Amino acid sequence: MIVATASDFTRHRFAFTLFPITIAISGFAILLSVHDNNKARYGGLFLIAMGAYSAMPVIVCWFNMNLGGHHRRAVGSAWQIGFGNIGGIIATYAFLDNEAPRYTKGFALCLGFLCLAGLSCAMYAAAVVWENRKREKMPRDMGLTEYEKTEMGVSHFPFGSRNILKWKC
Repeated sequence: MIVATASDFTRHRFAFTLFPITIAISGFAILLSVHDNNKARYGGLFLIAMGAYSAMPVIVCWFNMNLGGHHRRAVGSAWQIGFGNIGGIIATYAFLDNEAPRYTKGFALCLGFLCLAGLSCAMYAAAVVWENRKREKMPRDMGLTEYEKTEMGVSHFPFGSRNILKWKC
């Protein structure tokens, strides 16, 4: 709740995705490297939960904020949640009984996906900044109604208004 509130207050998403992801990465690093201290491993689980469960809602919100119109947002959020749930299928085959209690492959796979998530957020932030710079060069008003501006979204960039359709980073 603190991360989501701070993200809304600052009207910024990127830092509030990257910081929790690094916390989760540190938790998996502990699980991969510490094998004889159960208290440290338990602390690593807390770091994983704090990072993963803080980053996910902000990432979902960030993506949906940049989709124009309620139809695009509905389809976009369905795709995003659907692909996210594939992780449950992967986890079934990543944490095998014969690797217990270390689960090196499973933890390494989770760590790799967290790194991929951080890289994806960085690339998305760069794309948002790049797109906003392109939009800054456009005329401010193209004679469209407020409804038309909100419904056009990303795919109608040449006709967009800088004030309404500016992507959120």
